[in-house]
Amino acid sequence: MSVWSDVLIGLAFVAGGYWLIKTIYQWNRFRRSIYIEIYSSYFEYAFRRKNLIRLSESFYLNNEFGKHKIFYQIAQGKNDKTPQAYILILIPSGIYVLNVKNQSGKVVLKKHGDYKQYYTEKGKKGQADKQHEYLFKNPMDESRFFAKRIEQRIGATKIPVRSVIIFPEHAEITWDGTPENEIPVIHRKQLIQTLKEENEKNERVLSDDQIDELYHLLADESIELEKNS
Repeated sequence: MSVWSDVLIGLAFVAGGYWLIKTIYQWNRFRRSIYIEIYSSYFEYAFRRKNLIRLSESFYLNNEFGKHKIFYQIAQGKNDKTPQAYILILIPSGIYVLNVKNQSGKVVLKKHGDYKQYYTEKGKKGQADKQHEYLFKNPMDESRFFAKRIEQRIGATKIPVRSVIIFPEHAEITWDGTPENEIPVIHRKQLIQTLKEENEKNERVLSDDQIDELYHLLADESIELEKNS
């Protein structure tokens, strides 16, 4: 009996160790992601993350905005090589499209044309560091294209669809020329404050029922695919 007890205790330690390592890994991913700005804690996110319907609400956003919905969407432009992930947040003042970027280092923004990213590659022992320049598509163009697709899908031109472009905290953002005022370009931790300012200065156009209706119009196809997968 004592042998089996030792085996069971050993298995419990292995399972516990695996769970702990997995939890730490997932927590580190969570704290480096945009989700830390949307959900109240890692535990809320972990509870919601495997289900689109659960992911559509947040205790944190409910406290800040009241009725809301969150929808995750992947879209690819006609000439784009890779798809872009968007987050749609529906609150009383309209639909907000979050275009979340992962570029770090120095990022030079322009109203028109590609953005530039400068980053440093550490040189090997005895070698100098290398400076790299990388061009990437203007996220404002991406966001405008996607916003138009959302407007076409909901078929309601009076419901505002506004874009917000988000960079990591460690990105150094500078403008080449006059900054763009139409679409906010912010760091991740500025997200909720930016949404609060937009929500307060713009007219309330969506009732609680309308938020639910728009969410289902946008998300039901994805929810059905998830159920059948």
